[in-house]
Amino acid sequence: MRALGWTLAVAGLVLAGCGGGGDPGQDGGLRQVMARLDASGPAAEYLEYGDMAHWRSLGVVTEKGPGQDRRWRVAVTAGFGDFGVNGTRIAESTGLNVFAADQGAVFGVPPKSAIRVEGNLDSGDIRGKLTALGAKPREIGGQEGLSFDEDNKINLSGPQTKLGLINQFNQVVVTDSALVAGAAAGPVAAALGDGPSLADSPDHAAVADCLGDVVSAIVMAPAQPGGVTLYGVGLRRPAGTADKAVNVVCVLPRIAGVGKTFKDRFTTTAKLGGKPLGDLVEAVAHDDVKSGERTVHRAVMTVKPDGPVMLANQFLVRGELAALADPAAPANPLDLVKPTS
Repeated sequence: MRALGWTLAVAGLVLAGCGGGGDPGQDGGLRQVMARLDASGPAAEYLEYGDMAHWRSLGVVTEKGPGQDRRWRVAVTAGFGDFGVNGTRIAESTGLNVFAADQGAVFGVPPKSAIRVEGNLDSGDIRGKLTALGAKPREIGGQEGLSFDEDNKINLSGPQTKLGLINQFNQVVVTDSALVAGAAAGPVAAALGDGPSLADSPDHAAVADCLGDVVSAIVMAPAQPGGVTLYGVGLRRPAGTADKAVNVVCVLPRIAGVGKTFKDRFTTTAKLGGKPLGDLVEAVAHDDVKSGERTVHRAVMTVKPDGPVMLANQFLVRGELAALADPAAPANPLDLVKPTS
């Protein structure tokens, strides 16, 4: 994924310094996490969110790790990056158990990237174990933090490599409600809950409103300037493991014509990943969502039982969504869109 270059393939509590947590539920966990992230920081370019607490409530994951449910398992580590992939090793060595966390967010584009994990954390235990691994005190964003190395430095013989990481633990701030870590202090400081946040940004708030109640999501700016300001994709929160997977795709336009292009191209006849979209989804429904002065174009896909539960994520990170939504993009790149007669 775009922000996970360092990922080989970031609750009613009031947190001093690192911001707070809350019941994501119908109040919108994505919006709450956005409220902790600096609107002018790296999260404005890329944000991936995940709600681990919901997967635990369904039994898809336990505090020891993923269970036997293979269908939803791919969604469990959304928002946790390498910290989710290497969760067991990291928990044993650092005391940070992402499978027992509530929400997670990885954000930014390397080297300006970080992770924020929210939940009921034992900060004393985590700080003690990180110190035992070699971390030293460092002030980060005006708060007491820990540092393993210089900003962005990679030490392949250091303790992080044994955790399956590269340098994502270089700089850390941890309290009893959240841990923020990254390769450099700047991105970490941008996720400590100070100043105007992404939740205050009309563009990001509009995309969050469009996505609605999602259990995982990606909100990102286009890699190149064009007709779209922001893309958002998300997996609607399933009420049970037998539910159908419902994906939401949101496009915030920069220029006129994006809505028509999106509706005309993003249909069951579009080819994505070499297959007609209709092979993977039962239906695609389009509508528009008003949020303040913004109008976001939305497509809701009901994925077939044997289809990927996070199908929309694949379209976004492979660049296929841009070809189907942005009139400034090639009309038929790599035969993504089936010509009409």
